[in-house]
Amino acid sequence: MHTWWMLVVRGGLGILLGAVVLLSPHVALGELVALFGMYVVLDGICAVAWGIQASRWLLEGWPVVLEGAVSVALGVAALGFPFKTAQFVHMIAAWGLVTGILEILATVRPPRGVTGHWALAAAGVWSIFLAVLIVSLPHAVTDSLVDAIGVYALVFGVLVLAVAVFLHRVAPRVTVRSVDHTWTTR
Repeated sequence: MHTWWMLVVRGGLGILLGAVVLLSPHVALGELVALFGMYVVLDGICAVAWGIQASRWLLEGWPVVLEGAVSVALGVAALGFPFKTAQFVHMIAAWGLVTGILEILATVRPPRGVTGHWALAAAGVWSIFLAVLIVSLPHAVTDSLVDAIGVYALVFGVLVLAVAVFLHRVAPRVTVRSVDHTWTTR
């Protein structure tokens, strides 16, 4: 399948966000809002593109496309409007719940050639776990929230990269012969 690289980008974005958040000494809430906002916008764009490209029929990839649209909307809201801390925490929790459900729905009837369903389902469960964890943190505006989002992004990125590896491994090879060259692609 030729769309595996889109998942590499999504996974790489998650790992990058997780590494930045976890390795930076003192990420404040304002910085976290900006980083998370940029992450979900870029991830959402990649999700929409992948959902459309990986689908045979117009509505086949709707869960992934909707997940991407929700992510872009949250990212634009996070970057464009100043939030009170409690609002931001609840928005991330709602985002985690909605995107987690949509990721799990995407595994029920995946687009053609998509393998690694377990990793897609695990990413969905991981997103729902993030929502539950954030809501259950007693004082979510502490370093615990920052660490939770960093770990979430890191693990989510690894799971999405696992799907990309499965897609790349099962992609059929195509050999195109010309007069002077033979090209083999995946």
